[in-house]
Amino acid sequence: MRLTALLVWAGLTLAVAASAQPRVANPGFEQDRFTVWPGYLRHNGGGIAGWQGGSGVNPIWNHPETQKGPEAPFCDNGKIPEGKQLAFIQGPGRLSQRVSGFEAGRTYRVLFRENARVHRPAPEAAWPRVQVTLGGKVIVSPHEVRPVSRRDDFTAPFVRVESASFTAAADGAYELVFETLHKESSTVLLDDVSVQEVTVP
Repeated sequence: MRLTALLVWAGLTLAVAASAQPRVANPGFEQDRFTVWPGYLRHNGGGIAGWQGGSGVNPIWNHPETQKGPEAPFCDNGKIPEGKQLAFIQGPGRLSQRVSGFEAGRTYRVLFRENARVHRPAPEAAWPRVQVTLGGKVIVSPHEVRPVSRRDDFTAPFVRVESASFTAAADGAYELVFETLHKESSTVLLDDVSVQEVTVP
């Protein structure tokens, strides 16, 4: 017998399966310690563990062995929701990962936290626009991401996003993609990515 927990979302009561879930590698972007300001990949080894693409990780650490001296030029507002780090995409770009563990016929949702950097290259520059796909299917429609707070206010939580449902057509892995669609160099902040199986009673 499978144990379940209830999740209320968009007026529907869904059962969240307690069996093994597809696991996102490095879901909170905690595995790397970037030390070169301002946290771009190209200055810090060229990649994020478990992921492809993206622009970088914040904070950067002046003393990574003791985790002291963090500087986060891209995370200029909001409370980091999971751990001490996050990933960011500046301007148009993608952050992706092939997530394994899906089972044919089962239905899943992706959950994550998002925020935007307050600082933009010009006051009239657009806020980031983000969409999310899983296995090539849009599960979070393109939407504008605004800062959760004013600059240098780190008390407000990031926005929690739950995707539309995705039913796996076959066992195996599917590519999860966060894509920014704006042309300006505004920045989206991402953290705490997970996949949950759900069933409609």
